[in-house]
Amino acid sequence: MKKPYLLGALVVCVSVISYNVSAAVIYESLPGSNSNHVSRHGVNGPVLADDFTSFVSGQVTGVEWWGSSALTGGLDQWEITFHSDSGGTPDTTFPTGVISQHFVSAAGTDPDGDGIFHFSASWVPQDMLVTAGVDYWFSVANASGATWTWATGLAPTVGSEQYNAVVSTGVGPGGGPHYGPWNSITDTDFAFRISAVPIPAAVWLFGSGLIGLVGVARRKKAA
Repeated sequence: MKKPYLLGALVVCVSVISYNVSAAVIYESLPGSNSNHVSRHGVNGPVLADDFTSFVSGQVTGVEWWGSSALTGGLDQWEITFHSDSGGTPDTTFPTGVISQHFVSAAGTDPDGDGIFHFSASWVPQDMLVTAGVDYWFSVANASGATWTWATGLAPTVGSEQYNAVVSTGVGPGGGPHYGPWNSITDTDFAFRISAVPIPAAVWLFGSGLIGLVGVARRKKAA
């Protein structure tokens, strides 16, 4: 009679462990200098994207990026897109190539006066799950009409990257440049940071153990 309560308690424990994990940086490439590569939302773009690989799995909670000033006063509007990888470029398959896409508001700040502005936004709804060791593409485009340029990035301090950044000015099957064609920008990477709530290995192991306990209980009951 007590076994159902025991299993229920284990489920609660797994839930508590899962939701008490704080967000952490899973990828980071800090800014080097401003570039002349424009990225703006529109039918023909151009839009820019750069790849990243996280060392842990997690649910994305926030995004940050660096570049030139966009619009002065008020909040700037941005189109942020996560793509799956297809042989070294963002996947152009419609509509599955775009994993998650949100329009966000972010006002840039330049605390040290070097002309490189820092932008950040929460990722809501949290519909982007990153798997450790899998390569993805991150794209940011100004949606307020500004001729905004993305700052170049230094070598990643968290996570890794595999390819040069890319640009698209085409109108793919989805009706916009996010569906390619994408062209490599030689020896260029861009500055951005992604935060996520990691999925701890302990939770997966604990969850697997729970499933095993349920299986054992069922087998004993059947016997």
